[in-house]
Amino acid sequence: MVNANLLKGKIAAAGYSQQSLAPKVKMSVNSLNAKINGRKKFDTDEVSRICSALGITDPNEKCNIFLF
Repeated sequence: MVNANLLKGKIAAAGYSQQSLAPKVKMSVNSLNAKINGRKKFDTDEVSRICSALGITDPNEKCNIFLF
């Protein structure tokens, strides 16, 4: 399960919206939204691309967001 509130906060803090982040991480807006809101699961490549785009490097922070 994803900590949606924390992830949404990180997206906003990095200056993105879901619409602007999706193409950067090679996803559709609908897929990104479904995964953020728990209707689908992120795979490890997607998590890696999102963390890279948002500048998330701390393993604990990644766990807090994506392994909530």
